[in-house]
Amino acid sequence: MASWYRQEDVHPYETVELIVSGIIPIILIVIGTFGNLISIVILLNQQNRGTSTNIYLIFLCLMDTISLYQWNLNHVMYTFTNGTKQIWGQSVFLCRLGQFFAFYTLHTSAMFLTFVQLDRACLLRSRWYKRKIAQPRIALILCATILIVLFILNGFLFGLGFEYSIYNNSTGIDETLIACYYSLNQQLNDFFRFQYAWIHLVVMYILPFAVIIVCTLLIMKKLIVKQTFTNNQLAINAQRNRRISLMLLFMCLAYVVCTLPNRLCFSLFENQIVGYDYTDTIFLATNTLMYTRNALNAFFLYISVYGFRRDVRQLILTYWGKLTNKGDLHENNGNQHVGTMATLREPVRRTITTTPIKKTSQL
Repeated sequence: MASWYRQEDVHPYETVELIVSGIIPIILIVIGTFGNLISIVILLNQQNRGTSTNIYLIFLCLMDTISLYQWNLNHVMYTFTNGTKQIWGQSVFLCRLGQFFAFYTLHTSAMFLTFVQLDRACLLRSRWYKRKIAQPRIALILCATILIVLFILNGFLFGLGFEYSIYNNSTGIDETLIACYYSLNQQLNDFFRFQYAWIHLVVMYILPFAVIIVCTLLIMKKLIVKQTFTNNQLAINAQRNRRISLMLLFMCLAYVVCTLPNRLCFSLFENQIVGYDYTDTIFLATNTLMYTRNALNAFFLYISVYGFRRDVRQLILTYWGKLTNKGDLHENNGNQHVGTMATLREPVRRTITTTPIKKTSQL
């Protein structure tokens, strides 16, 4: 596992690092928290949580929110205090908690995103999967299984981190320091540096990338085939499936684009990057880019799904009415309930005819 420690750099790089590790993370925390929580509230609606895809999306938004705080908040404090304070370095307990959630949240988020894409591909390709597997109860069981398995897999990280003392010649007193991601047990250190590095690579990158690529090909093959429908409802359902599938494709593409540079820098090009003034800048930028994806869930849902946009507007109107003592405000759209986005459906559009749907260009 690659190790890296921030140092004070010359002025131009320090300015860039202030932006990528101080200002941008704050923006990501605010936007990501607000967007993910709104997404969870809407998806938890009784009509929305009845689909397996929405169950995976709920857990994805939850873990993404926790993940945003784990890395960003710590580096924000480090940046604005010139390295004098860190959240996770204040005690051994916080050190172990931080290093565990650093990997646990990333792994669970990657797995839930993978299951979102896998679920959508199977729903489009298999009727048996739709009847037998794509059920909220089964989705909850699978989500709980993922959380437990990954907790066990990453649980050894609670064994890393220890406290030690050094004598400060300038002050004449002993100082207590915390060493995170290290252990006095050499075997545990070796496991973290070598075997666990491969585990992290498989869980975070290889497995999600492989599943996402296969599912993307299956979905695109389904989407680009010209289809003829006998009634308006089938045409509407097909259009809805296309929009939701394209949304998930863009979510997965964002995952690849945001996480791949981080892995390339820390795995393949680490020796070429370490030792220069721009070392901290590159590593901080790739880390911030990786966590950017965790703040984009609501964005993809909002631009792709009409029902989600409607529910967001209705949710805002409801809380605004309560704050201004005007009662519950509603949109004049014939539907007066928040969260009626059943299975993330598109509204009925009368302009849809029974003509074949045109081919969709491949991403």
